[in-house]
Amino acid sequence: MTLKGQHNNNKVDILGVNFDHTTMLQMVENIKTFFMSSTTDNLFIVTANPEIVDYASENHDYQQLINSADYVIADGTGIVKASKRLKQPLPQRIPGIELLEECLKIAHVNQQKVFILGSKNEIIEKAEQQLKAKYPRVTFAHHHGYINLKDETVIKRIETFNPDYIFVGMGYPKQEKWIARHSKAFQHTVMMGVGGSFEVFSGAKKRAPKFFRKLNIEWVYRLLIDWKRLGRLKSIPKFIFKIAKQKRQR
Repeated sequence: MTLKGQHNNNKVDILGVNFDHTTMLQMVENIKTFFMSSTTDNLFIVTANPEIVDYASENHDYQQLINSADYVIADGTGIVKASKRLKQPLPQRIPGIELLEECLKIAHVNQQKVFILGSKNEIIEKAEQQLKAKYPRVTFAHHHGYINLKDETVIKRIETFNPDYIFVGMGYPKQEKWIARHSKAFQHTVMMGVGGSFEVFSGAKKRAPKFFRKLNIEWVYRLLIDWKRLGRLKSIPKFIFKIAKQKRQR
């Protein structure tokens, strides 16, 4: 039995990526339901923003990989705006870092195990320290993200730990490729790519203040504090142009 297809099948196609029409509250309930089920399958969640969707639209294998996930959620106000422009409005943005926090709250209540994989060694160690302090009933383990996709040593370590959740912070597309490649090594595990979340949890980077988040311009704050992101903004006009083209073709 697989959970895929048992949830709301109301998908929204944005440049070939099939987003789930869902809310944060629904996702939290979906995850709780998953752990109450007897399935041995995993729950693969992709959090996709415009940059990821633009990349996926030009890399078919990656697009197929994303669409094979159990849930694809809108991590970015640009995705929600695009869905409205395409006359298939998604209900809300679901920031990946916030869904990760919700998972940790569930893990805390249920005294579950969480493996965090990604970032530099000092970053992931600090992130684990901070998370242990915040969620003392969760059992954490970690490994840095500077590994080859084929590295079996890490897999054996995670298998021995036997986590309920595996959060992978390697950036796209590597984190989703890692999950897809190794998911069969685990059972009944929530698996999700979380980008730069560990940098935030470690304190190395700060999340945007609530003012920016409420206005859905968190990306502006990230740009202001990290000018290296400027080059990544080139995907935004490409994304907007492609959405306009998709709308015309309908």
